[in-house]
Amino acid sequence: MFWKNIVVPNEDEYTEFKKTTGELNEAMVSISSILNKHRKGKVYFGLKNDGKLVQFTITDSTLRDVSRKIFEAIRPQIIPTVTTNVIDGNEVIVVEFQGDDVPYSAFGKYYIRTADEDRELTPAELRKIMVGQEYAENWENKTSDATISDADDKTLERFYRDAVKCGRMPDYGYDKEAILRRLGVLNGDALTNAGRVLFSSRNPIVLKMAVFATEHKETFLDIVREEGNIFQLIDTAVGYIIKNIRCRVEMEGDGIHRKEIPEIPADTMREAVINSFVHARYDLPVQHEIDIFSDRISIVNPGSFANEFEPIDFVNRDIHSFLRNETIARVLYLCKDVETFGSGIRKIYSLCNTAGFEIKYENTDTDFKIEFSRIDRNKSPLSGHENGRINDHISDLEQAVLSCLREEPGMINAELIKKTGKSQRTITRVLASLKGKGLINRIGSNKTGYWQVK
Repeated sequence: MFWKNIVVPNEDEYTEFKKTTGELNEAMVSISSILNKHRKGKVYFGLKNDGKLVQFTITDSTLRDVSRKIFEAIRPQIIPTVTTNVIDGNEVIVVEFQGDDVPYSAFGKYYIRTADEDRELTPAELRKIMVGQEYAENWENKTSDATISDADDKTLERFYRDAVKCGRMPDYGYDKEAILRRLGVLNGDALTNAGRVLFSSRNPIVLKMAVFATEHKETFLDIVREEGNIFQLIDTAVGYIIKNIRCRVEMEGDGIHRKEIPEIPADTMREAVINSFVHARYDLPVQHEIDIFSDRISIVNPGSFANEFEPIDFVNRDIHSFLRNETIARVLYLCKDVETFGSGIRKIYSLCNTAGFEIKYENTDTDFKIEFSRIDRNKSPLSGHENGRINDHISDLEQAVLSCLREEPGMINAELIKKTGKSQRTITRVLASLKGKGLINRIGSNKTGYWQVK
């Protein structure tokens, strides 16, 4: 029997201590719970919970008993490494194990690791893990009803150009079939499910976008439904957000040209949108959603958060990230839409902290929502502009008119009347009110000029 002297470890989510092999059954529970949480870990026999050593007799048959118990108790079966080592002169047994076929059971029951303790999974938690694992194993690589001829050339050419430019894909020359095969999204002449949502020209995904007058889904100022593939809808979603949020204007260094800066940085929005499309579930009829409220921007992707951890855990700790759609993530990584695997949430939080606005999330069994705060002009007094006055709150109708003018600065009164369904007198009053609050300014004549929205 060979061993080496090692330092006393700490008991944590990856590591469990047992005093002797008299606690073999308890050790099986720990192995299953650690596998279900982290896919790998260690169990030591010969240590108390506080790390103090316990002397007991270890023979070759002791090691065989440990291996046999793991073989009998853990399902699906794993092949552990069972060895002996020495800690401060005392011999201990070290069991190292790993496996990706979650969920794992011990004696027919399923457990999850929480800190240094094991708890039995609830039926809902177990169902979530099993459904997620089945999805990961089967959906992306299954053959879809789309063929290679359905792959959108414009989308694929853009992907290939970007992937080559950033150095993540060799320049083999553009060949539609060859590229799709290298990406692993072709089964024969048919696109896989992943290839279909990434590249198909047959509009495989639905995106619903809306602007609401208040913080509730009551009065909407705009609503749009778009269809397309992932690459197309990422651009559509980001463009819609930027178009419908406020921007401040700064002068360029030459003192002549103006630069519009969105209230929430475009990089943050794009990262959140990409993250949503990467981690969504696509095996059911679903739709992505962008909701712009007066006080926040909400990005909703179908499918709950694809990890047993909370999103904030990925910000504060280096944790193994379970990718619901590994092929989709890998393709977006190649063209640099995804910078590194598992870093999306951390990057979003970092960008938000730098820009100084709040972010929150909501996770349910059916979807995952991430929201970005914005100043609510319906409730918060706003600083004026040139005259330094404090603006009053604005009404839903004023919000609607602002949205129209932001979209079409050259819109005339007659068009506003038609758009809002209000009278000439009402529109004149609203425009006067918005001008008085410093939110709009008329540039040029009534006939050929335009509205400047501040």
